[in-house]
Amino acid sequence: MLLNTYAPPFKLVGGYFIAGIFFLALSVPAFFYADFEAISSLNTAGFLHIFFVGFVMSIIIGALYQLTSVILEKPFSTIKGAMLNLAVYCVGIAAMGYGMISGKTGFIHGGGMTLFLALLFFGTTYIVSFMDNEKKSFAAFMLFVSAIFLLAGISLGFCLLMILSGTLPMDFMFALKFHVYFVLGFVFFIIVGVATVLLPMFALAHDLKFTLSKFAFGFYIFAGILLFLSEIYAYFAFGAAIICFVAEALYILKKRVRKAYDYWNVNIALSLAAFVLFCAFIAADRYDMAVFMLIYGFLFAFIAAHLYKIAPFLIWYHYVAPFVGKTKVPLLDQMILKKPAYIGIGFNAIGLALYEFGVWLEIKSLAYCGVVSLLVSIVLVAINMINVFKFTQFGIKEKK
Repeated sequence: MLLNTYAPPFKLVGGYFIAGIFFLALSVPAFFYADFEAISSLNTAGFLHIFFVGFVMSIIIGALYQLTSVILEKPFSTIKGAMLNLAVYCVGIAAMGYGMISGKTGFIHGGGMTLFLALLFFGTTYIVSFMDNEKKSFAAFMLFVSAIFLLAGISLGFCLLMILSGTLPMDFMFALKFHVYFVLGFVFFIIVGVATVLLPMFALAHDLKFTLSKFAFGFYIFAGILLFLSEIYAYFAFGAAIICFVAEALYILKKRVRKAYDYWNVNIALSLAAFVLFCAFIAADRYDMAVFMLIYGFLFAFIAAHLYKIAPFLIWYHYVAPFVGKTKVPLLDQMILKKPAYIGIGFNAIGLALYEFGVWLEIKSLAYCGVVSLLVSIVLVAINMINVFKFTQFGIKEKK
């Protein structure tokens, strides 16, 4: 299901995965510069861009190059220039993030423009992939809407750069509000849409209609309409979208044929629990605690879970499968270092608990211990990915 004859070269997908892990690690020191009580400050924006654009969107873009052709059953519109664009993308994120945290406007504008052009290149080739699409499915529809949201989101991001430079007379907070809405919508629709493909596949669940996922989509769109009228009501609609998605994911896990627990479904369970706590913190008006839980509780665990499945499968197919029957080859499960994977999940859960209790009780040392614990979890995920990528040399070793 993850592969077809239209699959792109793994070096493109893998390149984005490597970039994502790099920016994930970089987000930890950047986190200490953020102030979540001043969510629109440049320092906070710098951290959020390093994490969301650097980590989350890197993994998503890499996965989209692979999954779009699978879901649409046709080639991605073009991958010409995609590797060069990856390099431009990474330079843009690094420069913009540094500029926001250091307060150097030259890096903000230069990095922001570079990042905008890189995302515009991807967004354009992504949405063109849907031209003459004959594959009708909920996942395909969600990907198409996500493409629209990505282009809208980066366009508003460009407007924010123009506002900061004084060349565009537009309300900054209005543009920021909808920039966040569209970019998060891109991420949310990808997660909801792709989850209807990957969750049933990895859990071996069948006979699913994805009704709650469709409600999640509807509530998120409704939230955008409500943003024009009342932010408070919009938050309720956002909450309803999140609840629908979590309920759908839990339902899929409940129907799974494979009942045994592994590093995939334990990570998924942790991510869904973190999503529920995120909603609780929002309801309690603790945005500082909510943002951390969303970022390192839900998104990190959810993405790590799928990296543990997708990366080994793609590398095995491209680099190991040609040697089946010629020599002894590893199984997919043997490509993952299991103990580090489980220990990493444990450190993630401990880090979340320590940080949230530290913030709640106003004990900075406890919160710092939580961040350190989280960093250990990130390092363990990185070690596992390095081990998986070593199998790209499998054929070379066998030829020698």
